[in-house]
Amino acid sequence: MPTTGPTTSGHGPAGGGTSRAARRVVLVLPAVLLVGVLGAGCAGSSPLAPTRGAETAAGPSASAVAAPSDSTSTSAGPPVTIVLGSPDRPQARGLGTPRPSLVDLGGASSTGIVEDLTWQSWGGPTATGTGTAAYAAPGQPLAAATRERATVVAADPGSCAGRPAYRTLTWYFPQHGEVPGAHPPLPVCGD
Repeated sequence: MPTTGPTTSGHGPAGGGTSRAARRVVLVLPAVLLVGVLGAGCAGSSPLAPTRGAETAAGPSASAVAAPSDSTSTSAGPPVTIVLGSPDRPQARGLGTPRPSLVDLGGASSTGIVEDLTWQSWGGPTATGTGTAAYAAPGQPLAAATRERATVVAADPGSCAGRPAYRTLTWYFPQHGEVPGAHPPLPVCGD
């Protein structure tokens, strides 16, 4: 790096030479910059680091792949978790919580109970899962119902008791030829 004035080290010609200190700065500075840029890139704070949604030759980056979510984002604050119905329904269990493993609608019979629930999706327009519920074949009395695997659907997202919630719940038994909509959705929102 040329200097604009006489050197003070006594080495090199005055007015056009390079001092030994200046040569050290020139040699050290690129190494410091390189380490700084590489270190910042490893920490993810460098402008050279991939940004959200960036693609590589192998495909989309990991940050661009959407994962299932239990919540909805709001621009005003942290994500808000959606729940199933409202907890103020008398004698009900599992309502007012996200991804309940048991839902008991509080009725006198076992036909309003779904146990061992496992949710495959949650947080979208509908939530789907599987569980065990009472099944009575067409024409059979409810007393003859047996506990069988059911497909469960929570739907109608909105507000229950002031919280984001699925407001209806239904289930059906595909192994018996039932399809979505085979039974009317049950309201699980108290308001």
